[in-house]
Amino acid sequence: MVEKKQASLIEGIERRSPARIERLVAEEYSDDWGFSREDAVEAVVDVGSQFLVLVVTEEDKATVLGEGEAKVSAKLIFGGKPVGPAANEVMRRLNGLKEPFVFTWKKESFLPASWRLVQMENASLPDDLWGYEPGDIRRAMQGDGDF
Repeated sequence: MVEKKQASLIEGIERRSPARIERLVAEEYSDDWGFSREDAVEAVVDVGSQFLVLVVTEEDKATVLGEGEAKVSAKLIFGGKPVGPAANEVMRRLNGLKEPFVFTWKKESFLPASWRLVQMENASLPDDLWGYEPGDIRRAMQGDGDF
């Protein structure tokens, strides 16, 4: 079931589907960058907006199952059809990461489909994400100066 949820998350990222991603992310989601569930969804959609087509490929994927928790680690390769320089920068930086992404899933109830993403991390990413805040790209595209 975790593998299915992970595949659905990657598909949601590729489609930049806030509804799909939100369904998979736990309300108590948190990460090293201080993002809440809403922030994480907004950031994925924001960055993905710079692609006409976004393709995310998982390499060297490994899943470790525990009691009610699972960790999926994989190097993510970002590609597709960029529509601007921001997408090229995203691909350059994320594809150059040395460490894999680690997704932590927790089972919320006895139901097999109750797995939700509670954390995502990558040890190679800087604590400040190069100054990025969720919605920065959207604000920049709208001409807002406060980003």
